Amino acid sequence: MESASNKNREELTEARQALLLLEEEIFTAVKNRDTDTLEGVLTDDFVYRSPGKQVARDDFLKLCAAFPCEIISIQGEELGVNVYGDIAVVTGLQIAKTAGGEGEEETSAVAFTDVFVKQEGKWMLSLAHAVDLPAAPDQYGEMWRA
Repeated sequence: MESASNKNREELTEARQALLLLEEEIFTAVKNRDTDTLEGVLTDDFVYRSPGKQVARDDFLKLCAAFPCEIISIQGEELGVNVYGDIAVVTGLQIAKTAGGEGEEETSAVAFTDVFVKQEGKWMLSLAHAVDLPAAPDQYGEMWRA
C-alpha cells in the first residue's frame, strides 16, 4: 500500500515534469512564432513583464508573431520548479540565438520567472517576468559565443 507522503511526492514529481515539458513547448512556440500553441497555454489575464514594460496577452501574441529577427535557437538553462498546489513557479535562464536582417547573429541571456496556475486540470502560464542579462554566466561560455 502506498503511503500518502509517497503519493504526494509522486504527484509533485509528475507536476514538475509536466511544467518542464510545458516550458519547452513555450520556447518552441516562441521560436516558431506559433501563436496558436501560445494561445492554448496562456491564461486570459496573462501578463509579460520586464523592467519598464508590461504587455497583456493579446499584445504579447502580436509581438511573438511579428518578432523582427529569426530565432535560430532558444532554450532554458538552470531551470527550477516549485509547485504550491495549483500554482507553480518556474525560474531559469533563457539563452537565445537570433539572426538579424543582414544575417548577423546575436546571442542573448534572460533571467526569467514564469508563474503557472492549474485551471481545469491543465497548467497555464499566467505571468512571465524577464530581465535581460548583460552576458551569460561563464559556464555557458562557448554556447554564448557560438
